[in-house]
Amino acid sequence: MFDRLHATCLSWAGAMALATGAALVAGGGGQARAADAAERAIIGFSPDGAYFAFEQYGIQDGSGFPYSDVFVLETATDSWVRGTPARELVRNEAVSVDQVRQTARKRIDPYLWRLNIGVNGKTLVSDRAADARDAARFLPFTLADDGDKLGLGTVRLRLTEIAMPKEDCTALGVSPHGYALVLENEAGEPLRILHEDTSIPASRGCPVHYGLSDIIVYPRSGEGPVLVVLLSIYQFGFEGLDRRFLALSTTFDTNPSTQ
Repeated sequence: MFDRLHATCLSWAGAMALATGAALVAGGGGQARAADAAERAIIGFSPDGAYFAFEQYGIQDGSGFPYSDVFVLETATDSWVRGTPARELVRNEAVSVDQVRQTARKRIDPYLWRLNIGVNGKTLVSDRAADARDAARFLPFTLADDGDKLGLGTVRLRLTEIAMPKEDCTALGVSPHGYALVLENEAGEPLRILHEDTSIPASRGCPVHYGLSDIIVYPRSGEGPVLVVLLSIYQFGFEGLDRRFLALSTTFDTNPSTQ
């Protein structure tokens, strides 16, 4: 699986602030709140389910600058469409998030138009927790057969955090983690490993925790469904943990319980 996360670059105001922030993250417990908790908006799929788009947006902690990132995913390969994402960061606190979102949307509109993206999928589960300590790491869900025996049935996702070294994070006093994501059947037997880290990409910064945010299914006529999972990633930030999102996609030719 390809990891595609836009980690907003942060600047630290001197060594004292850096050391203090690292101590807060390393301390765990009550410091699991998201200082800059990005929001997300699902834009939709192309009619054939081949492409999926979503947005993350918010206000940077520390700087107070608004940002918006719009991602377009090719679902069969779990990779971003060339030329995307569209990222907007305005270094002016007086500019609103809505203004920045509009600018990012204008930049991405040609891609959405060309790929015909805008068809709704079915959001089966949506976890609105903003804090790492409340984020879901195990979610069951059901998508009934629609007559062609290609529904997912009753399955569940299990997210596991994996302690993993990353030199620049360790130097800050942060204990970084990667993750594994497995699709299981109702009995808890693995159907498919959707992702398993062997190292932490530089794009994630210093990830401390992860959470399951959204499970989205797009049924395809005569084929198995497309499954998209949005995960929260809680990374080291200026005032605490900053939440960003990453997306994973997989497709099924038939019901996964028979694969």
